[in-house]
Amino acid sequence: MARPLVLTACLVLGLGRSAVAGGAGPGGPGKTSKVTIETDPPGAKVYFNVKEDGEVCTTPCTIDAPIGETPIIVEAENRRSIIENLVVPRKTARPLRVSYKLKPALGTLVVDGGDGAAITIDDEAQGTAPRRFEDIAAGAHHVVVEKNGRKLLDEFVEVEIGGEVTVTPKPAAPAPPPPVIDTPAVTATQASAAPPRSTPAFAIAARTDIGFRQFDFSYPDSTPGTKKTNDNDREVAEVLAGATVDLWPTTLLHLGVLPGLALHGRFQIGVNPQAVTIRTNGMTTPTPLTTSWLSFEGSLLHRWTIAGTAALEVGAGYTDDRYHFTREGPMTGTDYSLVVPDTAYKAVQIGGRLSLLLGRFEPYFALENRIVLSGGELANRYTISTSVDGLLLALGAAVRLGPFEVRAEGSRTRYSWTLRPNTSDADQATSASDAIEKISLALGYVY
Repeated sequence: MARPLVLTACLVLGLGRSAVAGGAGPGGPGKTSKVTIETDPPGAKVYFNVKEDGEVCTTPCTIDAPIGETPIIVEAENRRSIIENLVVPRKTARPLRVSYKLKPALGTLVVDGGDGAAITIDDEAQGTAPRRFEDIAAGAHHVVVEKNGRKLLDEFVEVEIGGEVTVTPKPAAPAPPPPVIDTPAVTATQASAAPPRSTPAFAIAARTDIGFRQFDFSYPDSTPGTKKTNDNDREVAEVLAGATVDLWPTTLLHLGVLPGLALHGRFQIGVNPQAVTIRTNGMTTPTPLTTSWLSFEGSLLHRWTIAGTAALEVGAGYTDDRYHFTREGPMTGTDYSLVVPDTAYKAVQIGGRLSLLLGRFEPYFALENRIVLSGGELANRYTISTSVDGLLLALGAAVRLGPFEVRAEGSRTRYSWTLRPNTSDADQATSASDAIEKISLALGYVY
């Protein structure tokens, strides 16, 4: 009986060892084979059995895999994981190659409500609400829904693989009503004291004139009833520099009447004295005299606009235009100050100006009569009788550039003299003409 028992024990022990040795798989203990693993896209992590055992490799890779069936896990970011068995046969003609295609890990996000509101997901515009996103990557996303500058939704949303999540923006609050301002009633006195301003209040400008003067005396000829004319004075490119000021008093005082009424002032002084020569009977004679010009004006004007296309301005005022001569050295021989036309036209001016209103551009024509009250030194030389009157013609244009105005003008003023000399006066002229031509340029500010 003892012999059969020994044989049984040996058989059990051998089977146990065979079972323990067979744990490595059908190929025998520790048997492996080369396996190449590829994925689409590459870069996936590969695990055998469980992830806790650690990463085997990152695709594409070639590893020694156990022969037989081994659980394999393939994972990649934003892709669905693959879990299956890797079957490695005992014998293969060539190394085993396996490939796995990793599908995107997607979910669905639904924005329900917020009609017309702008949707932003992860700082990227995604159209307007409501909207359904069926191919959004799984994971956390920052969702913002905004309308008329107000955020209706601003939160992080977790989208699961193959799942669907819905977010609902809060309703847009109605716009607040405009604030009610308790405005006190405007009395009739206040309304008349502060009318809307339709004309400027004041203007100031720098003005420069370049002047040309020609004065001619007419003398009796030896033939009765005829005269001969001598050129006695020509002045070229005399420069006057100064300023003009315009005030609209009713606008400044908020009176609401006569908005076109304006006060105009101008003052200019000569800046380039020139030596004087006298021409008599074709002969030119130098003198120790130099020119000296001065001009002043003060006037009252009123302007009417005609159908928005033209403007008429009329006015009257006082002018003082002085064309003097100063002596630069000692006077010897002839006293030329008795011959040269030293004048001071103190006159009342009455005239008008017609303008075309072409947007910022305003061309104009002006006509002005000068009633001379005093002619200065030249008039004093003819103590029995003198008379003089003047006329001005001007063409110009103004251009408005915002609050600034540029004005250019050409003018001609002519004074006509009637003289009745003393019998003892050496200068026996019976008439004279004084023509002054100017080119003017002004740059000003209008408020």
